[in-house]
Amino acid sequence: MRRMQTSSSQMRRPDLSLSHAELTDNYAKARKVVESLFPSSSLDELSCMTRQQLLIRLQASKAPAPATDTEPQDHLQVLEPSVEQNFTWDEVSETESETSRVADDVNGLAFSRQSLNASYLGISSVPTILKVIAHLSPHVQQRVPKGSEAWRSPSTLAASPGDIACLQVDEIPLVNAYFSHVHPVIPMVDEADFRQRYLQSNTEEDEAGPWLALMNMVLAMGSMASDSIHFNAHNPFYKRALPHLNINSFGSGHIYMVQALALYSGMVLHFLNKPNMAVAVMGATLQMAVAMGLHRVQASQAPTNTAFHPANGSTATRIRTWWSILCLDTWASSTLGRPSHGYWDPVITLTSPMPVLQDLDYGTISLAASEKFCRIATRVQQRLARLPLISPDEVDEFDRELIAWKDSLHMFLAHREQCPPSVNTARAILWWRWITTRLTLYRPGLLITALRQKPWGQENTREATHARKCIQVAKDGIDLLVLDWASNQFLCWNSAWNLFQVSLVLVLGLISDKEEADKLDCYAYVCQAIELFAQMEPNDAGCIRSRKLLQGLLDNTKGVEANDASSISDGFDFSIFDYLGTDTIWVDTDWLGYL
Repeated sequence: MRRMQTSSSQMRRPDLSLSHAELTDNYAKARKVVESLFPSSSLDELSCMTRQQLLIRLQASKAPAPATDTEPQDHLQVLEPSVEQNFTWDEVSETESETSRVADDVNGLAFSRQSLNASYLGISSVPTILKVIAHLSPHVQQRVPKGSEAWRSPSTLAASPGDIACLQVDEIPLVNAYFSHVHPVIPMVDEADFRQRYLQSNTEEDEAGPWLALMNMVLAMGSMASDSIHFNAHNPFYKRALPHLNINSFGSGHIYMVQALALYSGMVLHFLNKPNMAVAVMGATLQMAVAMGLHRVQASQAPTNTAFHPANGSTATRIRTWWSILCLDTWASSTLGRPSHGYWDPVITLTSPMPVLQDLDYGTISLAASEKFCRIATRVQQRLARLPLISPDEVDEFDRELIAWKDSLHMFLAHREQCPPSVNTARAILWWRWITTRLTLYRPGLLITALRQKPWGQENTREATHARKCIQVAKDGIDLLVLDWASNQFLCWNSAWNLFQVSLVLVLGLISDKEEADKLDCYAYVCQAIELFAQMEPNDAGCIRSRKLLQGLLDNTKGVEANDASSISDGFDFSIFDYLGTDTIWVDTDWLGYL
């Protein structure tokens, strides 16, 4: 009998093996079908949806029929940079001049004719909306200040007395400023470990480079987040970190080095207006993090009281570091039109999501919200970068997701009056990013309606509806920015970037449909933005350029009548893009040198 049972068991084993093979094959087939139907959605997201939500997502993800020459999507497709354009740039200058500090082609503030080439930027970028403004109001360049002297920063933004003097300041307040303002936004550095190591003088030789890189990046960011009135107060620490952040740093698989590079590429280089360099370094930083296995860290891998090797960091630190890097990467790509890919896919990334961490401190709450937001924002960026252009149904579906995310926020992040002071910076920046992401969703509708020269206030098309929504989101953004900005460089830098985005939308609204824009107080809101830029000037040199540019654009709208934005007939003429083309733009239009 025993022999028969054994024989029977042996006979069943091939069936089990065959069943496993069949399951694997069926899973692969099912996954292929799901990815075909929902190319921009993860299985985790889809599994949480109802049947009705899945049907809506399926309808929104259907590719529209090939566009014809009369469809409005074509109007924006031709705004894509020409493939013949020479996509080169120079961000390596260390002259630290006021011009180089506040100008970059990504944010549309570079204007020097000595640097005519720029990096590739998609239609969700700032230069696109500036091109449309220039088309609708060809004389706008006459209102914009010309020459580098017009943009020069006041003496209050000049360098601090000297690097040596700055190095003699008490660094503890800078460490405190970092953990009070920057850390809640990206809580990847272990505060207790950092403070303990900072007070020690016997750093191991094999950790000296990574530690010095991280320490000086923290001090540089702490300088930006402090109450220092010196625009260049961060420079000494930034320069001390640079020798440890050279090409050889990518050979150091240490948690400190990955964190230092994340701060360098995700924040400091953007603050210094070197966005293309920042994106390149961030890509390498992500690969280092993957090489260290940070994309596969599970919260259950080790108990919280287990000792850890400094080079690796604790399990919680590794999880926080991974999600902080991904969030920094997503935030930096939000208006480039060139999103990063891959690591938000749950099949590739197995790292535990932030909510599973048991230590629900303020940093965990903040990063958990950022992680969920960036999952949506990354999909938005990827969809905006693809052709055919995003459909109105897709826009509405993405916006419903963003609103649902906002409604699910922890009370500390959802309500200003309930937010602890130590999380207020993180809450404010998160809300600003939410506004800007919604803005990039609705902006194609405004651009299409403006280029067709149809008053978006009276049209009943989906694009016109989205144009009106875009204007309202921009106004909401200015209201939030006025309420939440504070006088430190870290917050002003983030505030100014978002303020410039929302202000340009309102300027385009004034130029494209002045009558309706006046009803919605767009002019008053842009004036409010200009006033806020003026208040932020002592903390951010870029605010001077933004304010003067906006003032010139706003002055131009005073003489714009409802139907006199252009001399071209109502039918859209694609030849206007000869005027906007990169080959002739420098000859025909002087002020567009900073596009």
